[in-house]
Amino acid sequence: MIKENLPIYIKRFVLGFIIVLAALLQNTPGAFPKMSSANAMLLIPVVVCIAMFESELVSMFFGLGAGMLWDFVSVRGHYFHAIIFCIFAFFISVLVRRRIRNTLFSSMIFTFTTVFVHNTLYWILYVLIPNPEGAVVSYFRFYLLSCIYTMLVGIVIYFIIRPIERVFKV
Repeated sequence: MIKENLPIYIKRFVLGFIIVLAALLQNTPGAFPKMSSANAMLLIPVVVCIAMFESELVSMFFGLGAGMLWDFVSVRGHYFHAIIFCIFAFFISVLVRRRIRNTLFSSMIFTFTTVFVHNTLYWILYVLIPNPEGAVVSYFRFYLLSCIYTMLVGIVIYFIIRPIERVFKV
């Protein structure tokens, strides 16, 4: 039984390693280049791409793990990232399995939508409500710009995740 499931275990180990690597690159200052004042949120396209290829339950666990890695290093959050990633991973997996084709274009749309909702909710809860002065400027200079940058980085991530999923397809 274990020998039959070995490709699944290897694939999930590799995907987990990619999540940890993305978390390290994202959260280490200077490890990944910035675009103007915006950072690429590498964990979001990684979770989106994994959710596009995996089942709903597996996607949720990868989203939960990636979100918890981000929450561990964030100043604020209170499991905000883990909840958002878990929800989006589930719905993306459901949509790709039942309604939408798994293409680069759909990956770009899912990545942009996820980053946009994530950044907007984070901005409202942790920037706008506590300190409304200068919040609008920070939204356009950082949060909205990082949506575009993350979507562009997501193209590269899609071309990394897709071959891994195809090699270990069971």
